[in-house]
Amino acid sequence: MKKSLGYQTTIDFYDCNATVINSVHSIKNILEKAANIMQLSIVNTTIHEFSPIGISGVIVIKESHIAIHTWPEHNYVALDFFTCNKSFDLEEGISWIQAQFKSKRIEKNSSQRGFLDTIEQK
Repeated sequence: MKKSLGYQTTIDFYDCNATVINSVHSIKNILEKAANIMQLSIVNTTIHEFSPIGISGVIVIKESHIAIHTWPEHNYVALDFFTCNKSFDLEEGISWIQAQFKSKRIEKNSSQRGFLDTIEQK
């Protein structure tokens, strides 16, 4: 029997509003509000603005992390959620983020990571 240490959900947001996804202020506010919607506990937020365009950032949460990378020139955002258990319902937060980015299409994938044997070795 194996146990997973974490659960990763990746979301690709297409056809986003370039102005929104190229603003540190907007990204920080949107992701922190989404974390609250999903009842995730924020520890620290770091958002970096690239020159001439694009944003990358990480929100460390007690449950693990949220990571984002934006390509405003392509109206695209890559977003990752990594949590330590499946009890978090991310759907409402993801839908809210999609509305804020004005994304017309998303692709979502989920996987488990960090498999361990649950049978103790003697």
